[in-house]
Amino acid sequence: MLSQSGLKQNMTIPLTLLTALIPLSGCIDTQAPETGSVQVVGSETVRPLAEACASEFMSKHPESDVVVRGGGSGDGIAALLHGMTDIGMASRDISAKEREAAASKGIELTEFDLALDGIAVIVHNTNPVGTLDVKQLRAIYSSTQPQTWKDFNGEAREILMFGRGGSSGTAAMFQQRVLGEAGYSGLVRRLLDNDAIVAAVATQPGAIGYTGLSALKHARGKVRVVVLRENPQAASVLPTPETIRSGAYPVIRKLHFYTAGKPSGTVKSFINACQDMGKHGLVEKVGYVSLADPVAK
Repeated sequence: MLSQSGLKQNMTIPLTLLTALIPLSGCIDTQAPETGSVQVVGSETVRPLAEACASEFMSKHPESDVVVRGGGSGDGIAALLHGMTDIGMASRDISAKEREAAASKGIELTEFDLALDGIAVIVHNTNPVGTLDVKQLRAIYSSTQPQTWKDFNGEAREILMFGRGGSSGTAAMFQQRVLGEAGYSGLVRRLLDNDAIVAAVATQPGAIGYTGLSALKHARGKVRVVVLRENPQAASVLPTPETIRSGAYPVIRKLHFYTAGKPSGTVKSFINACQDMGKHGLVEKVGYVSLADPVAK
């Protein structure tokens, strides 16, 4: 598993990432290696989707070998820019700094849309607070002082905030769509992946967290999904395939693959297969929402 803390903004690869990836990828052949090997690194949110696709792909192409590793969107893009993976997974759009880093290396990044996701806000299933607006979420996650749920029409119980850490695309998207310039409070407890957030919220009555939809598949009865609204006057919305595809849910995003240049050979075939997952119900089976017409940009 890649470092939780992520990669530095200057795109320096830590030794732990080098030692984690090199035994698997060796010297990556960008000209479609004869072994049919494909290395995929990055977003913990996209990872279940990529793993499901890899399993399906290898069952149909037993000569191929697809290795999927998580760690975070930032780690995946950095590994891609350093020639250490064939595909970088990201649960957010690539940043301006990452595009600049790619340009400085003469790399043109190609983006492939895979699926839609909604970032669900979750609380312990005994918490009576069932609805929050974006401003309230911002107040909770940016506060530098301890708060209680009484401030949000709940009980006089301290709020325990959980969020993703390091290079997580989910954390970056939550900050962009919810927190804005307020940023994260230092009181937020950072966890490695979505499953860890679900587990933490499920065991602590005062907890609140956020997660991609896939992690909710095994969380039924353990946590409760909060109904969100853009503002106190707006309609309250749950993250469902319909509200995510229509854009009615306040915090939605696309899940991506990125490659350095145009892919070819086994890498291209694998990406094509993953983009076709929505046609066969595999995207929904994993827990995400299929695109109407997935295309490469």
